Amino acid sequence: MKQAFFAGIVAAIAFALPLAASAAPTSANASPDVTAWTSHLLAVQAQVKPKHEGLLERFAGSVLSRTSKIAQGLTHSALRFLGVPYVFGGTTSAGFDCSGYVQHVFAMVGIHLPRTADAQYYAGKPVHGHLVPGDLVFFQTYAPGPSHVGIYLGHGKFVSASDHGVMVSSLSEPYWASRYLGAKTYIASK
Repeated sequence: MKQAFFAGIVAAIAFALPLAASAAPTSANASPDVTAWTSHLLAVQAQVKPKHEGLLERFAGSVLSRTSKIAQGLTHSALRFLGVPYVFGGTTSAGFDCSGYVQHVFAMVGIHLPRTADAQYYAGKPVHGHLVPGDLVFFQTYAPGPSHVGIYLGHGKFVSASDHGVMVSSLSEPYWASRYLGAKTYIASK
């Protein structure tokens, strides 16, 4: 019963998040690109519930709200580095490689990840069903197994540090689609 309840809430949030895009506020100091890429992450405001609402429902609502805020923080942080050059082994804003970039962005929101793409792949929790912003997407590029990683933004787009620096790409681009291995999550409530 509890599992069905949580599955229903997760499905409702997944359905509602894209609908919130038209209501996204803008900030005078926010980059238009960041606002555009993260506006769909705003959770639809919950209606005030009666005082007798169950403890489980309130708890689930607060967990989902925190998850949405973490995903929004991840995508905001990730897009701050667009254009930073690629540097093999790089872990700072002076230059990133793919896994160093992902590790850096997640650290900005307090989530520790392993250093390499393959270690990130094997340590993450498998994503079943639809991808959500903040999921990690993995690819087999120069070596067998997971050798490239990016952060899913939503709407089929992800951001990663590639040979062209930190940039947004589409999962449907032939290069990435033919090398896609799967997705993992590090956000606990998914």
